[in-house]
Amino acid sequence: MTEIVWQTPAMARHDRRMAPVVLALGLVLLSIPVGLIATGQAVPGWFLLAVLSLPTVGCLVAGVRLPRAARRKLAATQELARTGSLVPARAIGWTRIPRETASTEGELQVRVTLSDGSHAILSHVCDWSDCEAAGRGTADRSVSVMLDPATGTWAIVHTGEPRTWSAVL
Repeated sequence: MTEIVWQTPAMARHDRRMAPVVLALGLVLLSIPVGLIATGQAVPGWFLLAVLSLPTVGCLVAGVRLPRAARRKLAATQELARTGSLVPARAIGWTRIPRETASTEGELQVRVTLSDGSHAILSHVCDWSDCEAAGRGTADRSVSVMLDPATGTWAIVHTGEPRTWSAVL
């Protein structure tokens, strides 16, 4: 089974609004080495590459890719909402993923009962406190999963009723 990222229209709009901000940051970062070179400053090559060029390229690429990624995730969510069904799942475990000290990211394991009566164990990497609480057993252990057994796609639905929102960006 393949998990998709459940993308609400509000989340997609946020990503689309952030794209110009990230592009602007990339352009500001780009102006620094251009300004240094234009004024004849002696700047070591490693500094230009490591400190200025790589973050600049990263911001420019991210700013260009954000709107397309938001549209792709929203389209996958719409398709799953159209063809799938909302099923309850039982959280059976939570494992914290040690990335950085302030990170709350972890892997949630859920058990879903399929239409033929069999069970599937699904893993979901997340940093939502609701998923962590369900996985640790400190809250209701049930979570909502949108599941389409025909295509093998699924998603954890974090908030809201999935069929009530408009998909217009």
